[in-house]
Amino acid sequence: MPDGKGFGDAVLAWLQARLPPGYSHETRRLPLPRVLKMMEGRQSIICTSNLLRTPAREAQFLISRDVMRMPALGLVVRSADVEAFRPLRDARGMVGFRELLHQPNLDGAINENRAYGAALDGLLRDPTIAAPLIRLSKTSTMVSMLAAKRVDWILLYPFEAIWLAREEQAIPALSTLGLAEIPAFNRGGVTCNRAPGADRLVAAIDGLIESHPDEPWLKPMYDWLDPETRQRLSAPH
Repeated sequence: MPDGKGFGDAVLAWLQARLPPGYSHETRRLPLPRVLKMMEGRQSIICTSNLLRTPAREAQFLISRDVMRMPALGLVVRSADVEAFRPLRDARGMVGFRELLHQPNLDGAINENRAYGAALDGLLRDPTIAAPLIRLSKTSTMVSMLAAKRVDWILLYPFEAIWLAREEQAIPALSTLGLAEIPAFNRGGVTCNRAPGADRLVAAIDGLIESHPDEPWLKPMYDWLDPETRQRLSAPH
């Protein structure tokens, strides 16, 4: 997405507009390694909304309540073909990726240059995979092949698939099915370094999050999600 128009930008803008008086903000767009390096210092408060919550980060930084609930990687399929995957879905509606990779009648495509996480990468290395699997170097090619019915599924983030589809011409409606082997969402709060006053800032952010259980800061994300993913995101959690 264009600079300044991402979901993290929307979250920070929403929070900045509602923090108590006395806070001034400067927004900078920097590579993540540089941000993390700057956050090692404590001369000024530095925060980001683009980090997932991990035990190591909780020990090093101050992290607010969860403000981001990003849909995880999913199985992107043509909406007209969702029923073909029903036998592979569990009671939650999640597709078993291990079982899918042993379906010789369902062709898939992945990006050969991308790491999909330990659980999925381990399954993709299984030498007994029976499903026809194409490994491509460009994500946009995966979407084009899905649209052209050259494959039945691709592995992408839901908003990534919709973004790429809108860049193409004559793309059919797409749906993203969750995967049973991984969490449905990636969660994270606003992460700040331990500079003086950062604890008060994080407490103020927590107050805003707690007083808005409907999570209005997530609404800009909904336009970039297929209906099935949107339903999962808005379900009680």
